[in-house]
Amino acid sequence: MPPTDPPNLPPSVQEERAKYGEEKPKAKDTARLIWASKPRKEPNPKDLEFQTAEEVYPNVADIRDRKLSAYATNGRKIAESPNRLIWGDNLLVMQALLAQGYAGQIDLIYIDPPFNTGENFNFNNEVKIGDATYEKELPINERLAYTDTWSRGLDSFLDMMHPRLQIMRRLLSENGSIYVHCDWHISHHLRLILDEIFGQENFLNEIVWKRRGGTTSPDAKVFPRITDTILLYSKSKNFLLRPQFYKDPYDPYLNRFNRDDGDGRKYNLIPLNASQPRPSLIYEYKGYKPPKYGWSVSPERMKALDDAGLLYFPESKEQRINKKSYLDEWPGQPVTSLWTDIKLVNPMAEERLDFPTQKPERLLERIANTSSSEGDLIADFFCGSGTTGAVAERLGRRWILSDISKTAVQVTRSRLVNQNSNPFVLENLGNYQRQLIYAKEVNLKQMYAIILKLYGAVLRPDMQGFGISREDKSTLVYVCEPDRAMTAKKAIDLARLARSMDGKGYRNLVILAWDYDYDFDDAYKKMAKNKEKELSDTEFKIIPSDVYKYLRSTKLGDPELAKKITFYQKPYIRISEPEIKRLDGNTFGVKVRIEQFVVMDLPLKDESKRPEIEKCLAKNFAYLIDYWTVDWDYNGDVFRSEWQAIRDRRGDQPVPVVAEKTLEKGKRYTIAVRVVDVFGNDAAGTKEIDLR
Repeated sequence: MPPTDPPNLPPSVQEERAKYGEEKPKAKDTARLIWASKPRKEPNPKDLEFQTAEEVYPNVADIRDRKLSAYATNGRKIAESPNRLIWGDNLLVMQALLAQGYAGQIDLIYIDPPFNTGENFNFNNEVKIGDATYEKELPINERLAYTDTWSRGLDSFLDMMHPRLQIMRRLLSENGSIYVHCDWHISHHLRLILDEIFGQENFLNEIVWKRRGGTTSPDAKVFPRITDTILLYSKSKNFLLRPQFYKDPYDPYLNRFNRDDGDGRKYNLIPLNASQPRPSLIYEYKGYKPPKYGWSVSPERMKALDDAGLLYFPESKEQRINKKSYLDEWPGQPVTSLWTDIKLVNPMAEERLDFPTQKPERLLERIANTSSSEGDLIADFFCGSGTTGAVAERLGRRWILSDISKTAVQVTRSRLVNQNSNPFVLENLGNYQRQLIYAKEVNLKQMYAIILKLYGAVLRPDMQGFGISREDKSTLVYVCEPDRAMTAKKAIDLARLARSMDGKGYRNLVILAWDYDYDFDDAYKKMAKNKEKELSDTEFKIIPSDVYKYLRSTKLGDPELAKKITFYQKPYIRISEPEIKRLDGNTFGVKVRIEQFVVMDLPLKDESKRPEIEKCLAKNFAYLIDYWTVDWDYNGDVFRSEWQAIRDRRGDQPVPVVAEKTLEKGKRYTIAVRVVDVFGNDAAGTKEIDLR
């Protein structure tokens, strides 16, 4: 009986190739990288508007004439743009940068994308409160970013990286280079993608970084994995690659510097023999006969070395002249593609931030010095703890950093401020909910319905964004529009409407908002004063990032939606009335204090730890604050961070809660305060003073 083929065999390589071009059997360069969900089109620019959350001026005394965010509207060149730290999905960030004219403007890109699998996140989910460390519940948008990366195994990772690398190539300048940091999990796959996008001809190096020593156990099944891979590609053949050198105090080569002429300067002898026949360089010099193939330098060069005192003449004329190489002028050994001289950030290092994926500054220094020059623009779109920005700042490079993790952006911001960096802007793309709408094209009507169901409310079809609590029919629930902060005036209008709606009104109103306006608490309290009978009792809650998981995949008819996530109450901040003291005829000393900061709901992994934390916070609420900052002359538009207090991540002391500033007489000031807590929550408030 003749053999038959098994049914439902996957297509052969030849059959798959045929789908992509009908190549001839022996055609040249027909190999292609194929997987089922491979994107067919390169991403296009997206005209998304960056929103400036803060202009950050670390320790700058006078910034009255500085307006960082104004460059985009004043027709200034990108070369004059400020350094930028951007929170958001880097695909959308890069598409927006393309739309702003950044194509061909970035000289060096370094990325360290997530290369672990499953839920082994690159985020630090531990927070320190007092002298104890607790595990926080990681925001779902950050978890999703990485579980999505591996949800379908390797295919998902390739889907994530392929379009991003395509855009990075467009952003690079013609002499630009990209360094892609990875490990054994996916280095071979990334190399194939990079070959396809940048071209095999633009592959420069596979750098192997020995990041640590290795030990093994008797039952080990593999050799210890102690290296990472850094893939280096250029955009064109006009790339910059500046040779680097390193010195090892234990290098045996140092033993060769064993001569001196009595002045204490050690030197080594370098032969001046030609390695191949050089007839034009066969000559006698001061009675010393040439080597068999001639000298390696011309007569003019030989004389110049002699005049400089750099030649060594043996006693015997039958021996050869050598060149002196002084130890104090020796640059070191040339750096090759094997990097063994840079170690991981050790636990006691000053630069250590306890961030899971933190890379040593020396690693980024080598990369920046090799492939960029002072004034060049460097980008890192998976910036993590901000090492690329810290190094770029110190080396006089301009920089753009982005990360989807709010924790990473907080750590980076604090690091740059502590480094006393030049001013920079902190931006986003209208917060993550707006990015989600652009990226996933979420239907707004469906969004309102799903959020209401998640809260446990029944949608009112006659009024968009409104619902009624399932558990308490006297409670009205309202979902705020995405990318729009809830204002005190809007909340008052809603509370008044709820009180009279449907004739009988609703006793309670719950407002679910993505964000709240500056000074919301004080403003609402003032507006509601003596109007209690006109308003429903109102509770203000934050729409948590957990909703994104359900917005993308939930069917509206799912009866199990209710109470699947927690809607936290918004943090509360109370700022003191400013203390004002006249210093002289034209200046006043102004002092503001955070009197209270309360986070109603602590997103903890282990709820049993809550009483312990609450006891600590009862002694000092400032243990909750990661950093706070002041704009002493807030214009109601862009927050300009002129004063900062940052928690020491390695210590156990809280931040100070008092800020002071000398202000000039002659105008009214709006003092804005912004607080970010250790869980990533924001709160803000304002106070007005009149110094006229």
